[in-house]
Amino acid sequence: MSANHLMEPHVASVQKGFELLAIAATFLSAVQAQVMTISINTPPEAQTTAICLINAFFLMGLVLDIISAFLAFLTYRWLQRLSHEESVYLEEVFEAPITSLKDEEEALGVDEECTTDATKSNSSLIEGWIVSWSALSLFIPMLFLILGVSSMAVGIQIFIWTQQKLMVAILVTLTYVTVIPFIIGLFTIGKDRERRRKIIRNLGKKRGDW
Repeated sequence: MSANHLMEPHVASVQKGFELLAIAATFLSAVQAQVMTISINTPPEAQTTAICLINAFFLMGLVLDIISAFLAFLTYRWLQRLSHEESVYLEEVFEAPITSLKDEEEALGVDEECTTDATKSNSSLIEGWIVSWSALSLFIPMLFLILGVSSMAVGIQIFIWTQQKLMVAILVTLTYVTVIPFIIGLFTIGKDRERRRKIIRNLGKKRGDW
């Protein structure tokens, strides 16, 4: 039976998240490509150290955004191809407490130690590394997108402080300082159950408004 016909709630949510991430990364790549035009067309012989740094950060950001979009799309497709059994198992993992998952991993590790010789132990070590690396590869697009946007932001800062009037540099930097705390706020939510419930309660009180 197709996984698409019996999509588990958490699986569908994660899948949709990576689909949106791929779209966002693609959009930001296009924006970054436009922003790059302010310095990328400067002839090599006319490029100062500042222009070289600006171009470097813009290009790094563009590459990271494109890679993020590509990996997010691949992760989205991988989640689409999960069998029904795999979707159900992923749903169970989402629902299970973190402590019970850790206990299960430790139990599996003990069983492997008791039943394997040196060769199998090495094989198990390699397999564990492959599993960890593959899982990281599936969920790393967001990190690449953050790095890409950060790289573009650094490039813009270098541009305004080296190529623009002081007033422009100060106003744009103040804009950075104003919005950065709110961005950090999203990443400080964390996994604490009580904190998340309080945040959800506050969102409910606002009814989607200020």
